[in-house]
Amino acid sequence: MPYNNQSILFAQGAMKRARTYDGPLDGVVNDAMVTALTKITEIKKSWPASRKVVAYLQKSAGLKGDDIDGLWGDQTEQAYNAMVQRRLFGEPEPVWRPESRVEVNPNNWPTQRTDAGLNAYYGAVGTNQKKLVPPYEHFLSWDPGKRVSSLSCNTKVYDSLGRVLADVLATYGAAEIKRLHLDQFGGSLNVRKMRGGDRYSMHSWGIALDYDPMNNQLKWGADKAAFARPEYAPWWECWEKEGWLSLGRARNFDWMHVQAAKL
Repeated sequence: MPYNNQSILFAQGAMKRARTYDGPLDGVVNDAMVTALTKITEIKKSWPASRKVVAYLQKSAGLKGDDIDGLWGDQTEQAYNAMVQRRLFGEPEPVWRPESRVEVNPNNWPTQRTDAGLNAYYGAVGTNQKKLVPPYEHFLSWDPGKRVSSLSCNTKVYDSLGRVLADVLATYGAAEIKRLHLDQFGGSLNVRKMRGGDRYSMHSWGIALDYDPMNNQLKWGADKAAFARPEYAPWWECWEKEGWLSLGRARNFDWMHVQAAKL
């Protein structure tokens, strides 16, 4: 749930309980609320009101340090939803436990922890790109009749990506690839910031790809995402033996996404 009237109302309720706010519970940011938020150490006075509210929700949800930045991203979404679950039902959501498997990294992919570290390994965002002609047909997920002739990827992942897709073709065959939508391409190189954050997306280096986003939407967990079903286990094995990481398998969201960077 993004920043909206309901999350504002939740913040107002929490501030009432903490006796730091005595205004109305109406889901609208008012002067009394902004004044109370500005007194909180982690919240910068220069931030606009909406960012102050998000920062308060981040703090209330247990985020600390630089994670309290007033920007609504995936981490904030998960922390907020878990906090609401605890308040409403008195217990946390069931913990997602990834499948037990040995993680390998034969290509020595770096972690995604800092942009500087990624730049040192892959070069600056948008640079060092090479076009890979996939070994089986790819089609735009939002325009399935349009064929994708090549995939833009970082030169350092080019050979590995080629091996992965060749392995997918050998494992499934063309008919199964089509049936399971493994040919529905959602994008690779895209220089942009992460949703609600100030760091670059892994797509910015051409080291991440999205597949079949219609059936594996960003916020869907294993209960809804197609790629969490058993018939896709060999698909993930093709990627993982090359060291690529699935956010779905590791964190249970964004099942469409696979990247050549560790968490």
